[in-house]
Amino acid sequence: MTAVIHCLRVWRHYLLGSRFVLRTDNIALSYFQTQKKLSPKQARWQDFLAEFDMAMEYKPGKANVVADALSRKVEVVNAMQLEGRGQTSQLQSNFLSRIKDGLYSDPQAVTLMQLIQEGKTRRFWVQEGLVYTKGNRVYVPRVDNLRRELLKECHDSLWAGHPGIHRTLALMERAFYWPKMGTDVEEYVRTCLTCQQDKVEQRKPVGLLEPLPVPERPWESISLDFISSLPAVGGLGSILVVVDRFSKYATFILHPYTVQQRKRRS
Repeated sequence: MTAVIHCLRVWRHYLLGSRFVLRTDNIALSYFQTQKKLSPKQARWQDFLAEFDMAMEYKPGKANVVADALSRKVEVVNAMQLEGRGQTSQLQSNFLSRIKDGLYSDPQAVTLMQLIQEGKTRRFWVQEGLVYTKGNRVYVPRVDNLRRELLKECHDSLWAGHPGIHRTLALMERAFYWPKMGTDVEEYVRTCLTCQQDKVEQRKPVGLLEPLPVPERPWESISLDFISSLPAVGGLGSILVVVDRFSKYATFILHPYTVQQRKRRS
């Protein structure tokens, strides 16, 4: 739906006032205009779609091979062939070759390949010069910003549409792996400037802060706090501070545990 809204905004001046059909291979999108329960973002999208005289039709991916192939990720696939009208086109990327060359520059990857050669691990194996793990996922070394490029592709690109932490991690885990991938994805998504500027808060309003009731007489309401990490003098290293909220009178008391400890030593 993000791609649909983007295209309609780009070609809005051509489409307004004309009847057109929007075909999609996502069957859920064909029911979007009749959906009742909407999030705030989806409600804004429906309001935008109301400007156009359009109809959505579902077309399976098998019946729309060319358009489906053009929407694939070009930078992270190794090779893809598109057949149509008797012609064949091939899209190639050097991303896998960069991963293969970077394995010998990553100390952790070198150690992992040694364990594979010695037969000390079954979770990883080497195939065609690449290190694979469970789910046929490729190990990505920490060299040449390869991991950063994958994060950018699976989060910032137009086909991804700036998803959240869990959806971005799910896209990454389909084909790639490296240690602490979830931590890197969470840090990247939380520091994304576009997400911070455009995405709304998904939590309910917590309301206004409620102040404490005002005391009417001394020692009706007190506050407690500790002064710790002080230089130890005679076995004492912390002070309990008791403040009367009515008169602001403060009393300083040695920490009970410290006093008992001093008595034990004496």
